[in-house]
Amino acid sequence: MTRGITWSSKNLSRQWDRIDPVVQYIQRAKQPFFWSDTYVLGKFSKEQKTFFAECRELGVHSGITFPIHGPGSEVDLVSVSLRNERSAPVHRIPHLHMITAQYVLRYSELVENRRSEVPTLTSKENECLRWCKEGKTNWEIGEILRISEKTVEFHMSNVMRKLGTNNRISAVVIGIQRGLVHL
Repeated sequence: MTRGITWSSKNLSRQWDRIDPVVQYIQRAKQPFFWSDTYVLGKFSKEQKTFFAECRELGVHSGITFPIHGPGSEVDLVSVSLRNERSAPVHRIPHLHMITAQYVLRYSELVENRRSEVPTLTSKENECLRWCKEGKTNWEIGEILRISEKTVEFHMSNVMRKLGTNNRISAVVIGIQRGLVHL
């Protein structure tokens, strides 16, 4: 994840991600920080000064960064930039931090959902899940499908196992999320 400036292929080819002090600083940062805090790393190199000059030309003067530490040494970041030279509003940091946390959680869910394979349900399992979504009991589903209540229990047990749930409600919700059942 990169900062809120225009990260075109030109900028990446110039390796701004290796020059940007914010990107370097997140490796050890545990809390949100202002971009000006990166100056503690020492004096900026000529490339870093050029980088900051180009940021200002793009209208990015300062900002705050929220480090996101993943497994191992994986670190991402979310940055909010200011378009003028005033200081970042300190009273808004907790709100921005909450938004960042929500973003990370939702992003992780989406990535995990993409990775998780959509299970293949048999036609009877699909039918049972669909009628379960409609609020039907096992007995009612059996009557509708002309199968025994025990067979419905068998199919619903398979559905719950395949979807990784331990109850019918969760199976329906996950089935809807994965496109197996429609509202």
